[in-house]
Amino acid sequence: MCYNYSVERIEILNTLYDGLKFKDAVYSEKTNTCTVNFLYNPESFKPNNENKQAILNKLNEILGSYLKIELAFIACPLDKRAIANHTYTTIINTFPAINKDFTYDDVSVEIEHMKALVKLKLAGSTYEYATALKRETLIADKLKESFFADFVVEFVRKNDIVNSESSYIEKNMELLASIKEAEEKTVYELTEITDIIGKNDYNLASDFTKINTVVENVVICGEIANVERKQYTRKFTKNGETKAFERNFYAFTLKLENKFLHCSIFPKQSDEAKGDLLEVGMKVCCLGSYREFNNKLSFNAVTIARCEFKKEEIKSGFKKVNEEYHTVKPTKYIDYEQSGLFDDAEKTFEGSYVVFDLETTGLEANKDEIIEIGACKIVNGRIDEQFSTFVKPSKKLPKEIITLTGITDEMLANAPTINYVLPDFYKFCYGSTLVAHNTQFDIGFIYNASKKLSYNFNNPLMDTLEMSHKKLPGLKNYKLGTIVDKLNIVLDNAHRAINDATATAKVFIKLM
Repeated sequence: MCYNYSVERIEILNTLYDGLKFKDAVYSEKTNTCTVNFLYNPESFKPNNENKQAILNKLNEILGSYLKIELAFIACPLDKRAIANHTYTTIINTFPAINKDFTYDDVSVEIEHMKALVKLKLAGSTYEYATALKRETLIADKLKESFFADFVVEFVRKNDIVNSESSYIEKNMELLASIKEAEEKTVYELTEITDIIGKNDYNLASDFTKINTVVENVVICGEIANVERKQYTRKFTKNGETKAFERNFYAFTLKLENKFLHCSIFPKQSDEAKGDLLEVGMKVCCLGSYREFNNKLSFNAVTIARCEFKKEEIKSGFKKVNEEYHTVKPTKYIDYEQSGLFDDAEKTFEGSYVVFDLETTGLEANKDEIIEIGACKIVNGRIDEQFSTFVKPSKKLPKEIITLTGITDEMLANAPTINYVLPDFYKFCYGSTLVAHNTQFDIGFIYNASKKLSYNFNNPLMDTLEMSHKKLPGLKNYKLGTIVDKLNIVLDNAHRAINDATATAKVFIKLM
């Protein structure tokens, strides 16, 4: 902060314009720059050049001309949507003990003149906890920091929830598909294929020991345990006369890992003799369909070939992006306008970028876990949305992580686990370039988690660490804190994901 006595004098600017409120001031000793941050109501104040110059003149009187002054303005429109968005984000990030089962739809806002009534729906024990500790006062104070209004916060007990979490999941097929971990699927790689009956142009076979229902058009493989040529009578009618003739078919049993399957093949007349090539002990693959008779499954092949096969374990296919957010819903970013008088014209650039940051239980992606995700979506050069959530890990946090991040086990107790969070984060990132500071660290954790749930994060990647090395040569180091100081960007409460992500997003915009 700038010197305390100066801060107190800066607050006189609150009386200079209607709709303007001093927020704080940050002093950078390296650049001898004081960045003064204001909240403003767009309906009654405009940060135009005339008003900026008047504010700058007043600040020079208060602070003196020995330091450089920059101005920053946060637009705070007094509208229901903006307040609801900010309230939801505040609850999720600041009051984790009451955010269980809390959704954006649980926030309602009423505005009358300069007063805002915010009602928050809470369920069961969460309601009891929040009212007992009078958390409504703390939330109201938080909101006052960001809007021109007097706030009253009320907690409302949710109606008894008819559907439990488990029944909600069971009825929501998209959510159910999203949170299920990928199942390993056993297949057999086919090689050295030699046709016996029909044409065989496939190279993978399913594991018939895992199939327990009727399936059409499937390839299986195994070793022939026994084989027998049989006859059946085929009848047809022509010109009112019925004729019958004998045809050959082959009944055989396939063996695979000590499991057996009864099979049959009915070759065309031209291929009947080829069935005599089938021998006990021969490895074969077949294309056909399962049939059920007397509650038993058998396999009716239409082609068969000699082959070699090798067992492979593969994951199921990648999941599609969900149509809706189910657990973590993004919020609109309340515009932070960097409005220094001597700044370059505002940058715009095409494309969608998601700048993200993670907090984790350690440094190894294949062993440690994500405990917080924070992300900002940049569209046409401006921050548009934020995505922020804690993530509950499977183990208690190491002491050094608690010290570094300020995140505790209690804060994570009611957080969703990664299988609920990742599908929503995948939707938030879909179609965007992913950006982080030292991207390889963060993306390693995302890739590791996505493998388990079959999400394909194949987004293009960019790295503000690499960008900073190229565009800001000569820094003593390239930590995020050093870079934001160099670019006069405010980073409050570092080592919290959403704060680091927001600061990194501003670095990215300045370096583009």
